[in-house]
Amino acid sequence: MDMNKGILALISLITLALCLPLQACQPASANEFEVTSLDVTPAKVIVNEKFTVIADIGNAGKSEMSYVIPVMVNGIADDRTTLKLAPGKSWEIQFTLSRSKPGTYEIRVGNKSSSIQVIEALPPMLKLSDLKLNMEVANPGEEVVITALLSNTGGSQGDYVAELKINDTVDQSEKLQLPPGVNYNLAFKVIKSDPGTYTVSIGDLTGKFIVQEPIKTMQLTAPICPPQKAGTQRSACCP
Repeated sequence: MDMNKGILALISLITLALCLPLQACQPASANEFEVTSLDVTPAKVIVNEKFTVIADIGNAGKSEMSYVIPVMVNGIADDRTTLKLAPGKSWEIQFTLSRSKPGTYEIRVGNKSSSIQVIEALPPMLKLSDLKLNMEVANPGEEVVITALLSNTGGSQGDYVAELKINDTVDQSEKLQLPPGVNYNLAFKVIKSDPGTYTVSIGDLTGKFIVQEPIKTMQLTAPICPPQKAGTQRSACCP
């Protein structure tokens, strides 16, 4: 009988020893799992644009615990992560999310919540302005710089092919992808050798420059004086 009691006691000790580490690995209870802050950035995005959910998680319990932490979007788990924390410690976690439909979405981690507004992307609006030439009169072979400002005042990225035309013929071009709210300075360099007037255009902006005739230099030579005869007066043009 005493031997049976000893065996039962040993089995109980072994069972208790096996259960203790398992209990430490169980998910934390609501009282131990603590979300101290929640931030969603930015607060407004366009459809399919990514936003970030940042939460500070703390262990309010008295032992090391493992946490399975979901991020909820309108009450549905969208993503999750697992975190192990010592007692009294905290850690920052991040989720990167996006939404394919416009609307206002509630974002929740633990007992903290915030919101994100998803809007339809506005089309790009590309505009050219401020055409300038660094000179209006140039010498043959001299570089003329033509600049203009391209702006995207729309709500999404726009593609644009900037063409520089000289006398209605495409001389140069540049392909661009311009994000919303961005300005870009176009610059084209032109060298012409033939004198004349050149009309330049970028989009509906126009200007002109003139290549002037090359300056001709005159070479002066000293006059040739004939031999002076005896008894005659030397010409005034001769020394």
